[in-house]
Amino acid sequence: MGVQNNDIILKDLVVYFPVRQGIVKAVDHVSATFQFGKITGIIGESGCGKSVMGMAVLGLLPQYAKAEGQILYQGKDLRMLSPSDMRKMRGTNLGLIPQNPADSLNPVRKIGSQILEAALLTGEKKQKSRENMDKMLIQFGFDKNIVHRVEKAYAFELSGGMQQRVAAVMGVASKPQWILADEPSKGLDLQLRKQMYKTLQQIKTECTDSMLIITHDLILAKTLCDCVMVMYAGQIIEIGERTLDQPKHPYTQALLQSLPENGFQPMKGKAPSPGENFEGCRFAPRCSYAKEECRKSVPGYYQTENGMVRCFRYAGSKKSK
Repeated sequence: MGVQNNDIILKDLVVYFPVRQGIVKAVDHVSATFQFGKITGIIGESGCGKSVMGMAVLGLLPQYAKAEGQILYQGKDLRMLSPSDMRKMRGTNLGLIPQNPADSLNPVRKIGSQILEAALLTGEKKQKSRENMDKMLIQFGFDKNIVHRVEKAYAFELSGGMQQRVAAVMGVASKPQWILADEPSKGLDLQLRKQMYKTLQQIKTECTDSMLIITHDLILAKTLCDCVMVMYAGQIIEIGERTLDQPKHPYTQALLQSLPENGFQPMKGKAPSPGENFEGCRFAPRCSYAKEECRKSVPGYYQTENGMVRCFRYAGSKKSK
């Protein structure tokens, strides 16, 4: 499939943070295409750069962060937009379901006013937006008899599950083309995690079919995503439609082996520290297959039957540009 105008395309994206000792690269020369009409999962251990990459797409990096490269969408480089234009883009084209609803919801504003603010970005009149807000809250699991009570409540008056569903409603209220869900199941107990799975599936079915899901939850990625990208130490090391069914990279294989249903085999070693200098493959110190070449040279991307992988074990395959 060729590139579409509504795809999100990263070209040589770098995000780094100046520190006293120098710089810490959270995203290190990443190029990728997120296809419109697909659910793309981005997985990896904590600190690998996946959330930072997502916030770069939305223009929500902290002020002290520095970014280079391009983020292309609808023929525009999102990094070059003015703050006001980027806010409009987030409101009408790019939606967010945040990682921690309890922290993201405004504690001094009623829930209804927060949802309505997002809904009005569609350009509809206030009365129509109010009616749509009621419908969406019911659609996302609130009983019609308590909808108005929820709208008049403050965030602290809602349970964790209710806060999750409100955050989802706010994310879709402006009818964006793309929704980014940042670690949607992080820190949730089993019951809330199942509710979040159901909510995301509902968004996929009824609201939009273009999503980025940033997660460490491999079950969520496998269940919901059409394509999965694996990040390690600021780089994408594997991409494919069957990444979690037929993993190629040793890191992806080790991630799956660490799941309880696969024997709960812990990955040896530890992830690199932020700001660490690298020579050769970044996973080599933890890899059972590493050879001298891996420790000295950086592997490129090699095509497999289901995608691409950054590993010398596949050097006999066609190399991707």
